[in-house]
Amino acid sequence: MDFLKRNWSTLILIGAIAAYLGISMGTDKCPLCVVSDAVLGTSLNSENGSQNAAIVGEEESLEWAVTTMSGREISSDAAKGKVSIIVYWATWCAPCREEIPALIALRNEFPAESLEIIGVSLDQASKSIDAFVSSHQINYDIARNNESLEQAFGPVRYIPTLVVVDPEGKVQQRYTGLVGHDVIRGQVEMLLENHSRDLVAGS
Repeated sequence: MDFLKRNWSTLILIGAIAAYLGISMGTDKCPLCVVSDAVLGTSLNSENGSQNAAIVGEEESLEWAVTTMSGREISSDAAKGKVSIIVYWATWCAPCREEIPALIALRNEFPAESLEIIGVSLDQASKSIDAFVSSHQINYDIARNNESLEQAFGPVRYIPTLVVVDPEGKVQQRYTGLVGHDVIRGQVEMLLENHSRDLVAGS
């Protein structure tokens, strides 16, 4: 109660801003979920807070490795030759939940040898997300964030954040905010076609 008395004006201002953003975007959901330091337990660098797509085009392949909730080991070396989609999300993030059906569809549309999809959970480590994954019938790999991913792709402040890695292991696109199914599918198809063309040209 003392906290509310001392900070009532700040809380009202935050509420007003949130309401304005929701109305202006035609939604009652958060336009972009912010991952707080309290959730991750780390100090994070800030990024552009608007929904955007950044064309990255890394010169070098990145090295990373994760262990999924099912115990599967996935690494950048094992993912070579595939397009990899790394999706940062959390169970409490409304746009993240909204994006799940598109990712499920993509998993069904592309064979495992062509596409890797990894949902990187930013939920608190102490929180079990097994029931959430099961109830939403998520058919792609789920893993917890780790130091290897942070070193490869940097810290993430806004979710959902989606990173597209080409078959050579280089980051080609980084999206902040919701991305439509057709956009992601187009990216995957283009990168796979380019990879096949390069293989034919090099043979």
